Amino acid sequence: MDAEIIASGTELLMGETQDTNSSFLSLHLPSVGLQVRKITIIGDDFEEYSEALHKAWEKSSFVFTTGGLGPTKDDLTREAIADLVNEKPSVNEEQLKILKSFFSARNSDMPETNIKQSWLIPSATAISNPNGTAPGWWVEKNNKFVIAMPGPPRELYPMWENEIKPKLISLLDNEVVMTRSYKTIGLSEARIDEMASPILGDENPYVGIYAKEDGIHIRAIAKAKDQNKALDILKNIDDKVEQIFGSYVWGIDNELPEESLLKLLISKKKTLGLMESCTAGTIANKITNVNGSSNSLHGGLVSYSDATKIQFGINEDSITKFTSISEEVCREMAIKAKDIFNADYGIATTGIAGNQQIKDIIPGTVFIGIADNSKVKVSKHLFPSNNRNAVKNRASTMAILSLIDFISENI
Repeated sequence: MDAEIIASGTELLMGETQDTNSSFLSLHLPSVGLQVRKITIIGDDFEEYSEALHKAWEKSSFVFTTGGLGPTKDDLTREAIADLVNEKPSVNEEQLKILKSFFSARNSDMPETNIKQSWLIPSATAISNPNGTAPGWWVEKNNKFVIAMPGPPRELYPMWENEIKPKLISLLDNEVVMTRSYKTIGLSEARIDEMASPILGDENPYVGIYAKEDGIHIRAIAKAKDQNKALDILKNIDDKVEQIFGSYVWGIDNELPEESLLKLLISKKKTLGLMESCTAGTIANKITNVNGSSNSLHGGLVSYSDATKIQFGINEDSITKFTSISEEVCREMAIKAKDIFNADYGIATTGIAGNQQIKDIIPGTVFIGIADNSKVKVSKHLFPSNNRNAVKNRASTMAILSLIDFISENI
């Protein structure tokens, strides 16, 4: 069944705020049997909002709106929905009581402008929002639905999980849509497209390829009458992806390589030191975003310049002879990363994250070094160089995966 999303807010059009809500909903709606066909972003303009709602209402059974439920004149979602179904909003005493209690619990007087947040129309029921002042609206009329949610993600996400998703599951029992994302590293988008040709082109499951900052993702979408049948379809794709891509797939769905690495290090009571050049602390950032990282990460050093590399023990002659972007210098850096921080393992990166060639070294070239007390392994990689952050993210992901492989090989 088709769905559309309308995200409102002039700040979205101005680039001041990113529309993460539409991405969130697009990712989660298939799990309840809804496929997003269109996303529209509009500013705080009633005529534009009303026009967008009418068009979405004509084409889709479900319309989801985000934002515009605040207390100001620019918050127009309630007014636009009321116009859509030709109904007049009025104060709902129960919602007004809840709203006043919200402010009272915070020892604050409720401004008069907030009263509009207690409005309802005859076709709407309120959706509980304990994380903010704006309840959502669940509107049903002529076998069509408009579901209005607040803009702040800290309000929208729990509202989806606790209120909207369960209601949709009980309402939609005709089809299940399930997805699987396979995360790859080390292959270009064109190469993956070529290799994936045996699983591309079918409607069910539909398989698409998407470039992300941590690599290329392969996404499969399966439709079936129940969850078990959808899972069977995805299991078939699991097997084919494994046969085609093997170790190039480093994770599935929400897996993060840094979480896997920390579990491995903690289980073996091992520690890690970092010396990063082109990744500029990205590896350290990824690892320290995981709870418990201090148990294994002893420290990291951003040795971005040659002078800093030399200061922390890299042989100046090696840099002069091979350049700092070389297997030889990366090898020394990996050893120093381990030794400086008195760790069991060291990770080093050196390369070109930008788009300018240095001597005969092309942009996107990255050397990754892994060291323990007995050996050093250096690998050379070439990442798409049109985006500095993408190179840093992919190189740091590859570095973390390289250490996982290194440890696994020596178990």
